[in-house]
Amino acid sequence: MPQDPADGGLIVFLRLPQWGKVKTRLAATAGHDAALTIYRKLISRTLNVVSESEQSVYLFYDGGLPPTEERIPGFAYHLQSQGKLGLKMAEAISYVLQFHTRATIIGSDCPTMSALIINKSFALLDTHDIVLGPAMDGGYYLFGCKKLVYPLFEDIPWSTSSVLEETIVKINAARLSYTLLEPLLDIDTSEDWEQYIRSGN
Repeated sequence: MPQDPADGGLIVFLRLPQWGKVKTRLAATAGHDAALTIYRKLISRTLNVVSESEQSVYLFYDGGLPPTEERIPGFAYHLQSQGKLGLKMAEAISYVLQFHTRATIIGSDCPTMSALIINKSFALLDTHDIVLGPAMDGGYYLFGCKKLVYPLFEDIPWSTSSVLEETIVKINAARLSYTLLEPLLDIDTSEDWEQYIRSGN
């Protein structure tokens, strides 16, 4: 019997928006003021989208937690663990799977993400072990699973164009089934942001 897609924990990885500490690749050409402004817009859009999804929302911050008065009621606020990105992601998924039958993790850099895509990712876990949302830069904007498999997060060259490809190699090696969502644009550079603005989304 299919499980209820609403019995899912949606993890969002994000940074506390601080000048000089967010979107550094974008800031290299646009400046730290613009990078901070753009990142605040990305966070706002992401939080609006996840609030429309059917799942429980867990926000995992790097750099500190926002003030209590700025937090969204009903969302769970946590700090990311120490270590490399893969370990941080794995530990967040491990935590959420204590309370839910499935977990999906996203970042805060994908302005064309929708609640429909998020809900679809949870539903697809009825028939697949892993769900991936390919980013146009070769990474992924979403990872969903029902069981944590640590090797999928180990020895991955994060922030490179081979993240998705190498993750799929590991999924196949573990003899797990997977499916892909539609590719979306992640915002890492000024060019990415300009492309998004030109798209009119």
